[in-house]
Amino acid sequence: MAASYSSLRDLSRDPDLAVAIGNMVVVWAYAETVMLSALARVSSMRLNMAMVGYYRIPTFEARTKFILSLCTEWDTSEFDKAAIEQAIQKLAKLASTRNHWVHGDWCGSKDDKTVVIFDHRADPASLARRKVVKANDVRHHCDTVRSRADELNELIQIETLSI
Repeated sequence: MAASYSSLRDLSRDPDLAVAIGNMVVVWAYAETVMLSALARVSSMRLNMAMVGYYRIPTFEARTKFILSLCTEWDTSEFDKAAIEQAIQKLAKLASTRNHWVHGDWCGSKDDKTVVIFDHRADPASLARRKVVKANDVRHHCDTVRSRADELNELIQIETLSI
């Protein structure tokens, strides 16, 4: 008998997963702030000016591509341009995992407390269409995003925003 799933309205069935997803939102906001700071550094703009432009770019992917395109023309001897480009690329690669969780169809098994995400764009016969989501996986993702953002932040040498 095939498992049966229904859409979730919240994560009350798995409070640890709910906390991990909440932390993911915050760590990605931090990563965006570091990317904004990288834009300011690479373009030599004041942080406030960079912020106005950065948030007019509609997606994280487009923001990343824009900053990397500026790096090709960035003439600096003060900063390690290659390391900064690599740090931006490493952070950008993590966004697809976040997007899968944010834009997927969150469902729960009717038989147990399993939480899965369905990717309805995937081939219906593919095992990638349904993926179990565990708090530990999300925590690991958060740790990796934080580490990559910290690495970039150290390379660009700008204090993170404080408001």
